[in-house]
Amino acid sequence: METTSETIQIIGYGSLLLEKSARLSVPNLTGFRLVRVPNYIRIFNKVGVVFHTRRPIAHSDVRRASCATRRRDGAEIICTTFECPKDEFPALFEREHRFRWIEVDFVEMNGEVGKGIMCTEWTDHEYRANRIKDDADYFNRVGQYYQGKLWRDDILPFPEYLQLCLDAARSHSDELVEHFLQSSYLADGVTPLGDYLRSNPDALIGG
Repeated sequence: METTSETIQIIGYGSLLLEKSARLSVPNLTGFRLVRVPNYIRIFNKVGVVFHTRRPIAHSDVRRASCATRRRDGAEIICTTFECPKDEFPALFEREHRFRWIEVDFVEMNGEVGKGIMCTEWTDHEYRANRIKDDADYFNRVGQYYQGKLWRDDILPFPEYLQLCLDAARSHSDELVEHFLQSSYLADGVTPLGDYLRSNPDALIGG
């Protein structure tokens, strides 16, 4: 099923891999299932502002990234998709306020193809130009919690969020966890997430 006059087809790739997490914003979602999204990777390159509201993060601690997506021809990520009632989309949009929404093709596990909308990376300039009303709005949403660039190439995954993503993948299968590790990259766009975790066994321990 794809977007209709009553629903919007959503693609989830991080915390939205977990149906329980998706239902926090979209309680009446339907059709929650796995799909393949070609020509994209996951990349941990966005500062998770919400993490700064939950506990202090030392200025020197670069572990503050949440997950986005990036176009990469020939790549593929296994994601979830679901139908979101249109009247519940504003809550999801607010939750993902700092992302750009794009339409992407997906492939069902039975081979059928469809289209949905997915969050992807942006730039600080694009975010301010397209989402922010004025300086007061930016301060309310970002500045009171965090000062600095939102989209960076020098940050690492926030430990608790990364654990949530891995648990979300594990709720489907161990194979999906392995795929998540292989199809996700650090903010540099080069280092696979799996390599990072093997080299940093404390990466899932919060500060």
